[in-house]
This record gives sequence, structure tokens and C-alpha cells, in this order.
Amino acid sequence: MNNADSASQSVQTMYAERFATDLTDNRAEQKELTAQIERLRARLAQLRADETWLTGMQAALPGETAPPRPRRAPRTGEKPAEDDTPSGTPVPGPRPAGRAKPRPSRAKAGGSRAATATAPLHQLIRALMPPGEPRLVREVHADLTEAHPERGTSVQVVRNTLETLVKRGAIGKGIQKGAAMYTATEPAPSEGGTARMPG
Repeated sequence: MNNADSASQSVQTMYAERFATDLTDNRAEQKELTAQIERLRARLAQLRADETWLTGMQAALPGETAPPRPRRAPRTGEKPAEDDTPSGTPVPGPRPAGRAKPRPSRAKAGGSRAATATAPLHQLIRALMPPGEPRLVREVHADLTEAHPERGTSVQVVRNTLETLVKRGAIGKGIQKGAAMYTATEPAPSEGGTARMPG
């Protein structure tokens, strides 16, 4: 009976630790995604404001009576901003016209990062780990920060995610010179396979 009770307690402890780690990882990723959503909403609001200003400036040019493609028609809430600006009156504003030039490149950069903004963190980390190369947590965190600076992930979140990947059998873990080393044993699976990795 004592052996059975001890084994039962050991199993319960193992599952409790696993659930605690998974829960911490889950909450950390929720927090990270929430911050990403807020940043994307702020960026979208800025782009809409810039579009309103640029449309007004375009309408103020000689010979310009209306934008070539009235894309803003569905946005009924913002139509008065265009209607209130006479086509023959220059639109005053503190912004120099040159500020509009770097916007497209920043928008393209934001668009290229849209995929990583919603990609699971474990998928990004797994993709950055070459097979057979032991990596420290801080090394994985540095690679992630360099490859995906928009994620803004902490070292602790990376550590939790690596531990989760170890529990799922996606990567291996060993101790070298007193430090935990994480190693990918095979190439990273496709996005679909990683996203559906069993918990």
C-alpha cells in the first residue's frame, strides 16, 4: 500500500508540475498576443488618420477633383473628414509632405511581420533551432529577438516555451557545465504540424 501511495503521489506531482508549466506558458503567450493586438490596433488607427490627411492633400492639388479610387466609401464614420475639406483650399497641417514618403516602407515591414504576430511562439522558437546544436535559453532568446523583434518576448517566456517543447518531445534537454542546453533532434516540422503538436 505504501508503494502504491508513493507512486500515486509521484504521478500527481509530475502532472501538477506539467500543468503549472503549461499554464504559465499559456498565460505568457496570451499576454504577449494581447500586446501585439494593441500595437496593431494603434498602427491601424494611425494609418487611417494618415489616409484621411493624404486624401485631403491630394484633393487640394490643382486639377484634382476627387481621389481616383474612392476606397473610403465603406467607412461611413470617416466620410465627413473628406467632405469638410474644400477641393480648392489648401489643407494646413504641421506635418511636412516628406513624412508621407517613409510610410510605405514601414507599412511593408509591418505587413511582412503580420504572420509572426499571430504565429505560436513555440513554432517560431522551434524553427530557429538547427538540429543537433545545443542552445542555451539566452541564445534562443537572442535569436528570437533578432529574427522577430516585434514579439518582445522575455527570457522567462522563452524558457517556459522550451520546457513545454521538451515535455512534448519536440526537442531534447541536457545539462552541460551546470547549464540547461536544449537541442532539436530533427528538422522543424511544417507550420501545420507544429500548430497541431499534441499537448
